[in-house]
Amino acid sequence: MNKVFLFICFLLVGFTYKGQSQDAHFSQFYANPLMLNPALTGTSNGLYRVALSYRDQWRSAIDDPLRTYSFSGDVSFPINPNTTSQPDKFAFGINFFGDRVSTLDLNTTQISLFGAYHKALDKTTNQYLSAGLYMGLAQRNINYEDLTFEDQFNAIDGYTLETGEFLPLNNFGYGDFGLGVNYRISPSDRSTFFAGVGLFHINAANIAFFKSDQSNQSIDRNNKLFRKWSASLALSIKTTDKWTVEPRSFILIQGPHNQYNLGSNFKYQLDNDGTQFFHFGPWLRASGNVDGTSLESVVFAVGFETGKFLLGLSYDHSINDLTTDRLGLNAFEFTISYFGDYDNDSDFCPKF
Repeated sequence: MNKVFLFICFLLVGFTYKGQSQDAHFSQFYANPLMLNPALTGTSNGLYRVALSYRDQWRSAIDDPLRTYSFSGDVSFPINPNTTSQPDKFAFGINFFGDRVSTLDLNTTQISLFGAYHKALDKTTNQYLSAGLYMGLAQRNINYEDLTFEDQFNAIDGYTLETGEFLPLNNFGYGDFGLGVNYRISPSDRSTFFAGVGLFHINAANIAFFKSDQSNQSIDRNNKLFRKWSASLALSIKTTDKWTVEPRSFILIQGPHNQYNLGSNFKYQLDNDGTQFFHFGPWLRASGNVDGTSLESVVFAVGFETGKFLLGLSYDHSINDLTTDRLGLNAFEFTISYFGDYDNDSDFCPKF
């Protein structure tokens, strides 16, 4: 029954022209900084950063799980690097994102270009104010051969007849634009504060497969992509020579859908040279809509950092498994990041 229910949900996502859904997301959001906030482009302490993320969702509930992946790269350049004061920086990046509902062979892919400017405000506290933007091109497609309709039933042994359903074009593209700001400050050499806000889908593109019927203006077939706001707060505190505590929160607001993330990352230095670290931390996620807000899942994340590489693993355990019959709505996520040649001591945002 659960599988039938989920399939119907996916069908509505693919074809309803009045229903509007949330974007896909990653639990390790600081491992995907460009998707968190365009102003975080070029914010690593290396000259460049390359990151890969993969999310596998609801595998135990459906035959073909939801899969989401992202590949990004960004680089920063100091402006007037020979100055005695703290230099401003310019950065640009690129991100490729894909989201696949295998049950319907429904795919969303997007490639985006990012740019950001990091303005140095104070050298003593390593204070920066950053602004960034992105522009992207997205594509949605679906394979109708994987769908079965009621009128295809032959009344004997299966769905073998041709359907009389009118099916729109199964592939289309649209533009996407957004911007963001970020602020960071280090009040001391043992603490850093980060805060940022991002706005995605400014143009609110129409993502419906069915397009407006010019012959019947009373039927609205548009499905506008809701604008999405993201807000993040993080604090990094070095409590001892080996331990760093990083409490953080992250909020997404997209139309009637809200998501709230609250947790902390604990970072332990494994060697004496400061090149190897172990990360771990729990998260709580709540989600809300027009019907109210409730706890959705608990997230457990671990990471290992060595040299220029950072590997991350996380598992989302659905709280619904404990309170309802909707079992198996869990997710597994893997990330790997590579940081280029060491440039400075400043992290504009957490790595993990």
